[in-house]
Amino acid sequence: MNFPKIQFYLYLSLIILGSSIPGNSVPSILALSWDKLLHVFEYSIFGVLGYRAYKNKYKYVGIIISAFGIIFGCLDEIWQSFIPGRHPSYYDVIADGIGVILGVIIIHYIKNQSK
Repeated sequence: MNFPKIQFYLYLSLIILGSSIPGNSVPSILALSWDKLLHVFEYSIFGVLGYRAYKNKYKYVGIIISAFGIIFGCLDEIWQSFIPGRHPSYYDVIADGIGVILGVIIIHYIKNQSK
């Protein structure tokens, strides 16, 4: 396994770990004010790392990583429904989807500019 794939899978683990924190343990300043922006940022990194990990394996890596990111965001929200004090949100899934697509677009643009 190469290093970009290890980074990607460790990041997926970090997302799940963060989602496993009970709701009463999350600082209220993070939970309310910048929540959707944090989701976009978090999943933008997901898109960049996923693209880097699989860019040489799949022809349509951007589409595959974007779809996987949205599915992973859905599964993450379902997981949160089992954590005390956490609640799933469709808006979080939308923010996750925007983030992963944005991350894929940014890394794709950067890779094409360097050619």
